[in-house]
Amino acid sequence: MPIVRIADQPEAAWRPGQTLRQVIDSAQGSRSLSMQHFTVEPGAKTPLHRHDVDEALLPLSGQISVYLDDAWHAVGPGEVCVFPAGTPHGFTGAGDEPAAILTVFPVPDALTDVHTTYLEGEPPIPWSEP
Repeated sequence: MPIVRIADQPEAAWRPGQTLRQVIDSAQGSRSLSMQHFTVEPGAKTPLHRHDVDEALLPLSGQISVYLDDAWHAVGPGEVCVFPAGTPHGFTGAGDEPAAILTVFPVPDALTDVHTTYLEGEPPIPWSEP
């Protein structure tokens, strides 16, 4: 596995107010892991969804509000959200500045319709092409 510099990865529109950099996936030789870097503007929403695999979400900067277990939770740097497979969740950018977050999945193609089901709203802009 090479050393991957996040800033060198192409940035793509993901949803309104959100961008994505695919950090680790099969292109870097991974057969069992993926990592994504998102920038989320205040107020930008990711609708309620679930994955058929576990997900870990780590805010690097800024604040997000995470919907989990029928409640909203303020989450920021130094906190990790763990979403077991099948757990409905969503989040919104919070605060006055963009949030930077990392997500990690135990599969290289997590952000496709193979592993993700949206329970409300629409799939993201480059759906099935993370």
